[in-house]
Amino acid sequence: MNKWVLSLGLFVIVGIGISAVNAVGRQAQVSNVNAPSTTSLSQATATGNLGFQSLSFHTVSGQVLHVNPNKKTVLHFMTSTCASCVPTERMLTKFSSMPGVQIISVDINPQNDNLRTIQQFERTAHSNWPYVMETTPYLIDTFHVTELDTVVVLEHGHVIFNKVLPSFAQLKKVLA
Repeated sequence: MNKWVLSLGLFVIVGIGISAVNAVGRQAQVSNVNAPSTTSLSQATATGNLGFQSLSFHTVSGQVLHVNPNKKTVLHFMTSTCASCVPTERMLTKFSSMPGVQIISVDINPQNDNLRTIQQFERTAHSNWPYVMETTPYLIDTFHVTELDTVVVLEHGHVIFNKVLPSFAQLKKVLA
């Protein structure tokens, strides 16, 4: 009798597990169907060790964004669910109107983020700059991003700063 009860219990648990996996798979398919195309289509022309003649993105709103090599360009690697990314974005707002500075947030979670989640994050962080969705490992590999909340600063096509969770003083120094 105990073997029969244990077998029935095991069968029920396995059945529930399979049903849950199928439901999650269907949920992911539905959310991907409703998500707008947010491919970053990052493009770069290399001119040496991480030197770029040009770098451009497709923003989540569908616009093409060209990085001005004569400006200091801040790339913030984030996701909409990253708790520490919101304070970093709020700190970056203090530099967003600084002459010669361009800020771009790079969402690196295309499986779970979409235009709606990014817009919600943008409102929470009070940011007012473009967001791109990194759908390939190109930028992550190129800029050696190993953690969320990494800030990379480019100037004249070269990386001049790369740090996880930078402080206000560090950013102020590099962006001055």
